[in-house]
Amino acid sequence: MKRQLAETAKDLAAYIRSLDEDLTEPPPAGAATTAPVLSRAGKSAPAAAPVPPAASLASPAPLMPAKINASMDELAEQVKACRNCGLGSARLNAVFGVGNRKAKVVFVGEGPGFQEDHKGEPFVGRSGQLLDKILETVLGLKRSDVYIANIVKCHPMKNPADPESHGNDRPPTPDEIAACRPYLDEQLRAIKPACIVTLGSVPTKVLLNTDKGISLMRGRAYDYPVEIVPGRPVKLIPTYHPAALLRNPNLKRDTWEDMKMLKAFLETGKI
Repeated sequence: MKRQLAETAKDLAAYIRSLDEDLTEPPPAGAATTAPVLSRAGKSAPAAAPVPPAASLASPAPLMPAKINASMDELAEQVKACRNCGLGSARLNAVFGVGNRKAKVVFVGEGPGFQEDHKGEPFVGRSGQLLDKILETVLGLKRSDVYIANIVKCHPMKNPADPESHGNDRPPTPDEIAACRPYLDEQLRAIKPACIVTLGSVPTKVLLNTDKGISLMRGRAYDYPVEIVPGRPVKLIPTYHPAALLRNPNLKRDTWEDMKMLKAFLETGKI
């Protein structure tokens, strides 16, 4: 198993190096990293905006989608029309989610970035390419086998007046998260996954109602504290955001171990 893990990590490290990276673009908020972001010239790039306090992230506001227990298509239309917070007026496209609506595992990120806002689909940039590669290499799955969504469905921008600007990402505010959280809750109720994988600190803090960062939370599975299917707990596995691996390859082994835990759970139903 250790040899297989090392070979997988080696293969994926080579894949990371093969990506055409522009490391001047700051990582998405919640993509934990222990190394500074460097440009091609070797200069430090501006740090990503700080993650809001977990205590304020974790509690959703009493806002709910217009129709509870709506179908996924109806929810998607609600998200397109949503103006519960300022993000709905600034974004180019709502980013509802993508994948198998009966998936056993749902991957949850923080929110759309520049490319996701332009294409209307989550994880379509370099981070998405790496996530797809992890799914294929470690889990033997395709993007169409899982479901991928975010905590917020619209692109949080530092300057909403300039959606064509790269490096314009920021963390969502607690109010934005609270306004959008019910949509994710309804997605999870509709999908009824066996497991949720949170990618980065922000979704981990929100869904587990914790103030601990991803480096302290990863490495084990938790019971998701919200009941989706009566009598059947849903497991939650936190891991690093793929953007963190693009900037700090030292995190890749921890991520592969987390994905091996997920693979074992999907195969045996046990962790």
